[in-house]
Amino acid sequence: MTTGNTFKTIAFDDGSYAVASVDAGDPRKFEVVATFFDIDRARDYAAKESNKPSTKSPARAEARTEPRRSSANQDAPASAVSPASDATSDLSERQAAVLKTLRSRRNENNEVEMRAASLASAAKIPLGSLHSVLQSLEKKNFIKTARAGSAKAPAIYEVLEG
Repeated sequence: MTTGNTFKTIAFDDGSYAVASVDAGDPRKFEVVATFFDIDRARDYAAKESNKPSTKSPARAEARTEPRRSSANQDAPASAVSPASDATSDLSERQAAVLKTLRSRRNENNEVEMRAASLASAAKIPLGSLHSVLQSLEKKNFIKTARAGSAKAPAIYEVLEG
């Protein structure tokens, strides 16, 4: 990359963010260099890469209090999309859907044995998004992957909160 590039933050409809390197000579040319689930991290990264001080904008982040919804769920009320408990209120729509699916299918040991495609279908999210959703749920200590899935065996997830 040339030194004339600037770094900008891009918001996607699914609630994720990207940092793109924009060519100063042709602003129509850009390259996505990183993706994030947190707007502040994306802005910090873009500022660091642009060698500028971080300019967090709390007012802008607070302006959007309701999570983004996919076009399929735009008519759904917020209570139908978000879980009721305070511990899960900071989850995205997809994270909440996967967690709800896992909670509904757990056995007496709080474990769920399920293939990725079946889990994505049951949670009504794209299969391509499932891996990052599961990672974020594990990072937030809602689940633990007891066994990774393979072509021969489904994954086993332990649901940590009730």
